[in-house]
Amino acid sequence: MADRLGSPRTQGLILALGGGGVRGFAHLGALRAIREAGLPIAGVAGSSAGAYAAANLAAELPLEVEPLMSHVIDRKLADLFMASGNRLLRMARMQSRLFKALRRTAIDDARRLREGLLELYGTARIEELAIPLAINAADLNTGEVIVLHEGPLVDAVMASSAIPGVFPPVAWGGRLLVDGDVAEKVPVTAARTLGPGPVVGVDVSNPFRRHRPANSFEVMLMASEASIQRLKRLALMRADYVLSLVPEHPVDTFDYSQASALYAFGYETTRSHLPQLEALLAPKRRGLFAWLQGVTGQRKKKGQHS
Repeated sequence: MADRLGSPRTQGLILALGGGGVRGFAHLGALRAIREAGLPIAGVAGSSAGAYAAANLAAELPLEVEPLMSHVIDRKLADLFMASGNRLLRMARMQSRLFKALRRTAIDDARRLREGLLELYGTARIEELAIPLAINAADLNTGEVIVLHEGPLVDAVMASSAIPGVFPPVAWGGRLLVDGDVAEKVPVTAARTLGPGPVVGVDVSNPFRRHRPANSFEVMLMASEASIQRLKRLALMRADYVLSLVPEHPVDTFDYSQASALYAFGYETTRSHLPQLEALLAPKRRGLFAWLQGVTGQRKKKGQHS
């Protein structure tokens, strides 16, 4: 385990990929830019949408919009939360789902999601992946950050993305786990468990905007969002560098029509940050260079005295 958690063979950036629904496709673009630049990655932590991107990287799957779009997106479920199509029909479907949810723990049973993840990851386990991975989830009862380093990858990703009320909690080791964003929006805590390398917090939140609520429902939503924003700020304060992939305009969590544009945005934005990301590794590289110079110098001195 020592090798996986930051031995000299795994020195590099440690990425903490935050949640954000469809905005998580920006993570994939960012990972592609980092990989193309040849920057070493010592480990990756993911929360909610970030868990999918982190899992794809660790499992050495394509860092593209596909295959995630075809395997894990339930368009019928997404349509429930989007204001498109026949409004009355949409409301009727939403009500039907909500009435059913009163007898269950979630609107959706996550069966379609599990099938898609099994097609993607099969029986892969977190501890067996090519790149050290930590999955961030939250204990539904205590609100604790739960960091998963071992176990079935499919179950871990489902736990990390189990949006409360939308997907059912995932039973894990005597706990009920839900969306990692509940405890920590950007999984810096999980990233810190992967080794001593510099932690890059990758934020794919919507842009913050101040406004006055129009009704009680908006007050509840704003209170929840305020709590999430505070948790995000606290997490990012503990990162060594913040890579902001916050779009200029808000993007709805379930607006999958924006996936390709967000991917391109993540790629181009990360390319502009490559000098700063490379600088995070420079001290270690200079240290290694100095060590090599010292060894070479000692060998030369021995050769002169012999």
